Amino acid sequence: MNSRLSISIIAIAAAVLCASGCKEGPFAPMVTQQSKPANVLAQPQSTAIASQVQDLNRRVGQLDVNNADLHRQLAQAEQARQASQEQVSLLQKQLGDMASRLKDTQIAKHEADKQVNAIQASTRARGGATITANNSIRQSLAMVSIPGLDIRQDGEVIRIEVPSDKLFAPGTAQLQIDGYRILDEVAAAVQRTYPRQRIVVESHTDDSLGANPTAAHTLTNAQAQAVFQQLVQRGRLPPRQLSVLAMGENHPLASNATPAGKAKNRRIEIVVYPDTIDG
Repeated sequence: MNSRLSISIIAIAAAVLCASGCKEGPFAPMVTQQSKPANVLAQPQSTAIASQVQDLNRRVGQLDVNNADLHRQLAQAEQARQASQEQVSLLQKQLGDMASRLKDTQIAKHEADKQVNAIQASTRARGGATITANNSIRQSLAMVSIPGLDIRQDGEVIRIEVPSDKLFAPGTAQLQIDGYRILDEVAAAVQRTYPRQRIVVESHTDDSLGANPTAAHTLTNAQAQAVFQQLVQRGRLPPRQLSVLAMGENHPLASNATPAGKAKNRRIEIVVYPDTIDG
């Protein structure tokens, strides 16, 4: 009976231990590799993912920098393209303007040549007069002296240069008071020294009227006609002795880049030819 009691007590004790869920002792469950917690297994994976995310963020940041740099370069290239296009447009416009002015100059030269030919033709037999060469005109140059005016030998002709600014109001063919006096002195010198020589009144101007291709010739024609009228009416020179020629801006004496050069180019030239008109 004591033996049965001991067995019963041992069985009850074992049951109590099992019921209480003891985790130690000879009845505790064995812990194996497969029963480790899940968070212990996930930790290396989390570290690897975090490293990959960090690397991706770094790459994204570098791509943003590269993208911004490309946009900046693209903007600079676009600005350079626009500047080049504007320069090309400007050069094309300048080329067109130069071509237009060249054409106008060629037309003006053609018209001037026609005027010269007409003058030469008309002076050969105007009013029954005949023209003969006079070689003594070279010796007559020293006899001409008009204060304030430049008188020079130019090949076979003599040129009496009168600044337009002394004759006319700026940009007009309106004679000023002093202009009458100067032209009277010129007429007297011509009557005294070249009473039978062929005289051409040449009118010149600067390039201030270049924007209007015909304005320079219109102005110089009006100025030449005004001088012609004064030499005939006040100076009493015979009309058949005189001709007029509007030269526009085609024959400058100086550069038009300076005010002094422009003033030098605005002029009336009384050109004395070595031909005499008789009859």
